[in-house]
Amino acid sequence: MKFDYSRLEPETRSLANGIPVYGFPDASLDLVRLEFIFEAGAYFQQKPLQAAACCSLIGAGTRNFPARVISEKLDYYGAYVERYPDKDQASVVFYCMSRYLENVIPLCVEAVRRSVFPEEELETYVRKQHQKFLVDRQKVSEVSRREFYSLVFGSHPYGRAVEETDFQALRREDLQDFYKRFYVAENCKIVLAGGYSSRHLAMLEEGFGGKDWSGERSDGRLGVFSLADLPAERRADKPMEGALQASVRIGMPLCPVSSPDFAAFKVVDYVLGGYFGSRLMRNIREDKGYTYGISSYVIPLRQVPVWMISSEVKADCTGKVLSEIEREIAKLQKKPVPDAELERVRQAYMGDFVRELDGTFDLAERMKFFILCGIGADFYRRNEEVLFSITPEEIRRTACRFLDPAAFRIVTVGAGNR
Repeated sequence: MKFDYSRLEPETRSLANGIPVYGFPDASLDLVRLEFIFEAGAYFQQKPLQAAACCSLIGAGTRNFPARVISEKLDYYGAYVERYPDKDQASVVFYCMSRYLENVIPLCVEAVRRSVFPEEELETYVRKQHQKFLVDRQKVSEVSRREFYSLVFGSHPYGRAVEETDFQALRREDLQDFYKRFYVAENCKIVLAGGYSSRHLAMLEEGFGGKDWSGERSDGRLGVFSLADLPAERRADKPMEGALQASVRIGMPLCPVSSPDFAAFKVVDYVLGGYFGSRLMRNIREDKGYTYGISSYVIPLRQVPVWMISSEVKADCTGKVLSEIEREIAKLQKKPVPDAELERVRQAYMGDFVRELDGTFDLAERMKFFILCGIGADFYRRNEEVLFSITPEEIRRTACRFLDPAAFRIVTVGAGNR
């Protein structure tokens, strides 16, 4: 199964003020995806909810138009916008038909460069997010996610969970300050994909390439995470009365995605829980019937990625699930993977990879990951090389090296979880 890795390499140019533009042209598409990526995630905020609210309200009221007018104009051209606040980055993505892009780019300029965060829009956002918070804290999966990050990162910005009091503490001035410092040219990258033309690139230059789009850029960092900073606590068990299921999360900090060791670890991860036929799925789902699904995966974070196993299980089976996970890890460390299983893993791994990068927009979306981790297409070339050259014994040794139960952080949430 061959993949053309040159497809992952964008046409790269810079606007006059230095903003990089990564292009994935596709003349066969009558659609365009235009993404603005900012280093403006929760890691940089000085106050809880500041980064998420700022990203979520981009374009919800600007210097020249209220939110309703911006929305109506986008609707008129069949365009829509998505916003993605995360721990390290925040992005704003516009979609529209190619023939309307000339009309939509000025709206992008208005939204990205001239947002003012009206008080009424902030109040609506806070009210909805508060309601979502109240609902989510009744879900075992959401509680375990919060507890897991707290257990791994402690007081570091990655580990800081939102509390109910944070909603009322958020002020319009908090968003305006964050916006001035982080939504500036020096902190922006643009990814353009689909059926665009040189005219559209010229419009981006006109709208975003000026020297006037600058600000009070500050890294705003609250500290650099070190493995020495890991909280001493390794386990959290949270009962939840009335829960029909329990949530289980096991994980640990991992080597950087750019590390030469990462590709081998991803094979180990795939064997253990990375695809539908993985060992954890066959044991805990198919054989024991403790869950509908269980998986392992890597969460890419700039300072330190996290590897995690997660599942929602029968509420009275959490102890059994933890024991079976421990047993599967021990088997992987003691005995080389059979050749037939390794071949299945290789085919599943590459099949998933090719499906994830099936279209032009999928390729463009991958740029955010490249920017986050400081990597490029060679990362995937290296992964494929390791996938098809790694031996069963190398997999066993890698499992011994990385999967150290003493380093695991374990969270269970739900009735009968102890």
